[in-house]
Amino acid sequence: MSIPAVLRGRNLICSISSLPLIQYGPDRKPARNPLLEQIDPDVANITTLSQTVEDLLFEGIAWWRIIESGWGDFPTSARHVDVASVSLQPPAGRNLAPLPSGVDPRDAVVWVDGVPVPASQMIRFDSPNPGVLKVAGAVIRRAIKFDRAAGMYADDPRPLDFFTTTEGADPADDDEVNELLAKWKKARQAGGTAYVPFSMKYNAVDVMSPADLQLVELQRQVGLEIANALGLDPEDLGISTTSRTYQNAVDRRQDRINDVLMPYMRAIADRLSMGDVTRRGYTVWFDLDDYMRADQVARVNYYREMIAMGAMTVDEVRAEERMPALTSQQKRELTPAPTQAPVAAPAAVAASGDGGVSFSAEPQGATFGFDSESASFAVDVEARTITGLAVPYGPVARNQGGRYRFAQGWARFADIGRVKLLRDHDRTQPLGRAVELDDTPRGLMAKFKISRGKAGDEALALAADGVLDGLSVTADWHDMPDQVVRDPNEPSVWLVKAAKLLEVSLTAMPAFDDSRLTSVRASQHEGNEMTDAIEPQAPAAPAIAPDMSALFSAWAAQNIQNQPVGIQAETRQVVNPTRVAMTSVNEATPYRFDRKGNIQRGSHDFSSDLIAGSQGDKSALDRAETFMRAQFDVDRADVAPANPNRYRPDMYVDQREFKYPLWNAINKGTLADSTPFTFAKFNTASGLVNNHTEGVEPTPGTFTEASQTVTPTAISGKVEITRETWDQGGNPQISNLIWRQMERAWYEALEAAAVAVLDAATPTGITLTTGGGTTGQTLDSELTAAFAALQFIRGGFSMDFMATQIDLYKALVAAKDTTGRRLYPALGPTNASGTVASRFATVDVNGVTAIPSWALAATGIVAASSYLFDSEFVNGWATAPQRLNFQYRVAYVDLAIWGYKATAISDVNAVREVIYDPA
Repeated sequence: MSIPAVLRGRNLICSISSLPLIQYGPDRKPARNPLLEQIDPDVANITTLSQTVEDLLFEGIAWWRIIESGWGDFPTSARHVDVASVSLQPPAGRNLAPLPSGVDPRDAVVWVDGVPVPASQMIRFDSPNPGVLKVAGAVIRRAIKFDRAAGMYADDPRPLDFFTTTEGADPADDDEVNELLAKWKKARQAGGTAYVPFSMKYNAVDVMSPADLQLVELQRQVGLEIANALGLDPEDLGISTTSRTYQNAVDRRQDRINDVLMPYMRAIADRLSMGDVTRRGYTVWFDLDDYMRADQVARVNYYREMIAMGAMTVDEVRAEERMPALTSQQKRELTPAPTQAPVAAPAAVAASGDGGVSFSAEPQGATFGFDSESASFAVDVEARTITGLAVPYGPVARNQGGRYRFAQGWARFADIGRVKLLRDHDRTQPLGRAVELDDTPRGLMAKFKISRGKAGDEALALAADGVLDGLSVTADWHDMPDQVVRDPNEPSVWLVKAAKLLEVSLTAMPAFDDSRLTSVRASQHEGNEMTDAIEPQAPAAPAIAPDMSALFSAWAAQNIQNQPVGIQAETRQVVNPTRVAMTSVNEATPYRFDRKGNIQRGSHDFSSDLIAGSQGDKSALDRAETFMRAQFDVDRADVAPANPNRYRPDMYVDQREFKYPLWNAINKGTLADSTPFTFAKFNTASGLVNNHTEGVEPTPGTFTEASQTVTPTAISGKVEITRETWDQGGNPQISNLIWRQMERAWYEALEAAAVAVLDAATPTGITLTTGGGTTGQTLDSELTAAFAALQFIRGGFSMDFMATQIDLYKALVAAKDTTGRRLYPALGPTNASGTVASRFATVDVNGVTAIPSWALAATGIVAASSYLFDSEFVNGWATAPQRLNFQYRVAYVDLAIWGYKATAISDVNAVREVIYDPA
């Protein structure tokens, strides 16, 4: 520690002792642990942890001694023990101290200051790095020598010159010498010129200075070696090296955590997470929040994004910043006052002349505007996604007829993929479909996948450029009017508790300046947007020819001067005005036009009929209108080639998702590779506890362990796709469609592996000898007897999962008693043996949940097996499916899947095979 570089390095590495240790439960939430709250009752935690880290750094090992234990014999306090005082071997050359009472001589012990201590009372920490004193001792000793040399030159400099007596002169005594040197020193301070008497001789000394010895360079070099030994950046020890890439303080601390401190942190945290210190499923880790704390601006931006995502609330942010929670009064003061608007109820309201929204029997809808704080709006052009806040919660929406607020959880929709993204609420311009709808406390966050094509590409480009940067929704509460109620906190506001989310639109006119959210549109008629005023609908008129008099009059006014000279308007007979004149296919066309479209004389003149019709001649008007309808009566069949069927890739219907109940029940995590692994398990135990006879030593019991080796096996598959198909791609991409099916096949293989490991285990069987019986009461009685007997096996009835084959499952669902009442009813389970869940999803058999498992044997007339087991002892592991693309051939591209799986039953006594014969 006398070397500044060593001291500085030690202090930097021991800085992790300032971080609090937190215990996390299986739910990943902090859980209280008395040991971590105060390790040593007499010493601060930072001191105990500093001593521990120092021992790990210099010696590679550290020790704690448990001084108190609590419930479950887990330690509640411990004390750091100097590593030099601990030995795994008994001290030699002296009498050994007696073992503590209650300690078996054959048990492992550790000697602390020569006193034996049971190993169960010691916590040993091992560093993954070798101790610095063991591997870098020579460097530290060399640094000590250089430091002493520098001190010598600083404290006792060698003489630079001296005097001697000339030959033949009388030597001077000590007093004369001291006086002479004093006068010499004083004269040198007064002036540089000196005179040496004849009886004395001046001698200069050629002495090497520290610079000549390169002592500074040697000290710098040894400092670099110490930094390397400690794993620290030389800059951290004050040794300047070459220029470096710019890093801020947070980046440097992050690098220090990853490169230097992590081995020591893991050595402590992993050891404290082991089963003799913490309960099963609990882990210990250092809280790095304060150490990695960013500057205030960065923290504000981080909290803003977390609040916008709904991941944090304002109260949680204040807690992170160690600020007191806001009072109700403060929250009201910080909430902006809503703009007052006329109060209108969603009920029968007559249309008014002031521009207000008109409602009929129920609210028809309105265009809403909001005032709110900012929210996120993100565009990912590469992934073709748009994300934003569709509806905020809390702000008041206003229209000319009333004020509305949306409650969290209001949105109702059948399927996320059916919620489409439109362009400005135009149903003819779909842009994509929703892939995520996240109902957060902040609001309804929406993420959309934009379809490929010109419209989608244009929308993405405009959104990325900030032109189309708003979201607007269309809601409909026509079928649930009781879900729109008065807001209890603000009676002038209508609270929308539930409504159908019909669509979301991308628009350029957001009502939010910062949140990038447009107005919210609500509708009661198929989601149609509302205007400011809704006029009453008039009854539909009869289907008669449209009155084109105004059109003809305007056309005639422009073309009357072009009539041929001498042609006069004919007087026509007045006919019934409701009669529609029709042109027969046997008659000649009344008007003719040349190839250039000029009017030619036919049986009648088109211009003359127009003029006569405008002057009241109904017959001429009917003839002209009939002719125009005949010329322009075009239906879809006439233009079918110009309007081919439209392809909707966004509506692709994939295969239904399957359930995998067996694999989900036994899945214990992932695999790293195909390396076999071994775990220990209980084998036998006997004679551990017996009645005691006074004065007689108990007979030792026996305990043995067993090990089980699990060897992962590979799963693979491949599809050959022609090069042309691969290059063409398709929409959706054909390779992605194939990969989805390969993933489904992957999980089906895992489900089959779960069945195989149960089949191969040959567990104890429960045979239902007489089948279901006529009405099922025999089946029920046999299952009841079998389940009751399981309570008397060693350890009790711990099976929690019953994978049921189809024949047994159908028999349970149909089982009835002698009166015809179902034994496992869905409704009214009075004095019944169990119940059936909705849609026959599960059957509760006296508290045992029978789950239908499609991977078991198919239906038949022979005995088939179901399995009852404790999911703690049936294990399955698998890697995530790996996608492989191979293009090593010309004609084909191979799409392959690869991974590993492993299954094992650690205790076959936890499994029962239920055999049922439907015959």
